[in-house]
Amino acid sequence: MAAPAGDLPNTTQIRVIDPVDRYSALIVRGTIVGTGILGAVLFIRNSRLFAKFEHVSKIPKDFIRKELELKGTVREVTPSGYIRIEHRPIIRLPSIWPSKSKKPIGLLNLRLAGLDISKAGLSYIQKDIRLDNKPVTFTVVKPTEGNSDAYDGVIQMKKSTLNRVNLNVDLVRRGYARVFAPENPIHLKALQHNSAYSRLITKLLTSEKVADRRGIGVWERDTWVESVSSIPSQTGQLLRSNPITKLLILLYHVLRDLSFIAYQLAKQGYHLGVTISQYSAVGYRRFAHGVDKLTGFYASSKNRLAGPKAVAKKE
Repeated sequence: MAAPAGDLPNTTQIRVIDPVDRYSALIVRGTIVGTGILGAVLFIRNSRLFAKFEHVSKIPKDFIRKELELKGTVREVTPSGYIRIEHRPIIRLPSIWPSKSKKPIGLLNLRLAGLDISKAGLSYIQKDIRLDNKPVTFTVVKPTEGNSDAYDGVIQMKKSTLNRVNLNVDLVRRGYARVFAPENPIHLKALQHNSAYSRLITKLLTSEKVADRRGIGVWERDTWVESVSSIPSQTGQLLRSNPITKLLILLYHVLRDLSFIAYQLAKQGYHLGVTISQYSAVGYRRFAHGVDKLTGFYASSKNRLAGPKAVAKKE
């Protein structure tokens, strides 16, 4: 039986969609993605894996404690032995926007740990291996005493594709540097409290013994010919330091000075005698000339007086 016309069911439903509900999912997703990107940016910015250290004080303490290797490029070797390095991050991100800042790049001041480098060693670093602008890896060991802007470290440079050279060890092996003496209080304190420094010094002392046996660099010794030729000079030094020898030398100098004074007096006496003799001869000649004049004058006067008497006798 058919239902009445007024009681027909309503089969058409009208659906009203709110605009806010349409974009709510998009907003939620965008917020999640944006938060993730912001978190990633903050992580990259604050992560030490992407950080570039421009001063030694910025190097984290746990990097030093764990002896992590850092990378960089040597930019300068100072005359005082400091090696200035431009640090490279562990993970280097490509730069999207070129930097327009003219701010100078901060460099890390490093000193080769445990070494007293000679002038020949500095010349070797600067001129022979030409360390400037070379990539290196380095490990920070401890702060440099008396210089808050520098750290002591171990520097390694690439010698070949698969081989690296420890610059600290290389300088000692070549005799260009020696390990600090045990009497050095700063060195002794670091040995007692820094295990990394202690291990390094053990390695350096082994290399120092090698250089000492080879007799190179600061350990260079005279050859046997030079040693034999130096014996007379050493004997002479011993004799000169003897008190009896000093007395004999003193007497020699006194007698020599007296002889010289006597010679000068004799020389002056001779010149004085010659001068007196010359003046005496001149005086004697003048005296003789005067006597001759008196004699002639007397003779002429006598003749004049005798002349009138002789005339009178003739008359």
